Amino acid sequence: MNVLAILESDIIKNVIEDILTDEMTIEDIKVVKPTFDLRKVDYEDIGMIIIDLRNDYEKIVSYIEKIKRNYSQIKIVVIDVRKRLDLFKRLIKSSIEGYIVDILDRDEFAYIIHKIIIGKKFYDLDLFEESLKENRNGKDRLTIRENEILNLVGKGLNNKEIGQKLFITENTVKKHVSSIFTKLGFKSRKEVISYLKKKDNMYF
Repeated sequence: MNVLAILESDIIKNVIEDILTDEMTIEDIKVVKPTFDLRKVDYEDIGMIIIDLRNDYEKIVSYIEKIKRNYSQIKIVVIDVRKRLDLFKRLIKSSIEGYIVDILDRDEFAYIIHKIIIGKKFYDLDLFEESLKENRNGKDRLTIRENEILNLVGKGLNNKEIGQKLFITENTVKKHVSSIFTKLGFKSRKEVISYLKKKDNMYF
């Protein structure tokens, strides 16, 4: 696996390079600054991107969202020492694989990266629980029928299939789905499916 590390801090650069060098599955590590022209990267050859988000992050976040849309197989790990909930929630919707707020221990960080490489996800526990709490509050506002439909959307069923399963019209399902999206702040079915599936392969 080839890794692209977008790092602003030279201290973090040295730590991450040292840790990744010991990971047997990693073949090559390319470290660049956030100012690097990321259009020059051959993304077909990248397996993981590690990004240290610090100051003006809007451009990098847009970049992450674009990468996940076009190269969903690339695993993305974000380091955010400022521990920003709004940023976390935005990136979770892009299905990033890791969100780390600090590198306190070399072995722990190496363990996290290894788990992500083999298909697990890692999110800061405090931010994840805060995000879940906000979504649970929204879910509590759903009707019984909307909760039923939410779970079926999470299983990948389309409106017609949901209607057949619940013996209601496709148009009724469409209205319920629209209401669910409004209450929970989702923009697409993909976001719903991704969010509900995250708990199945999560570790902390």
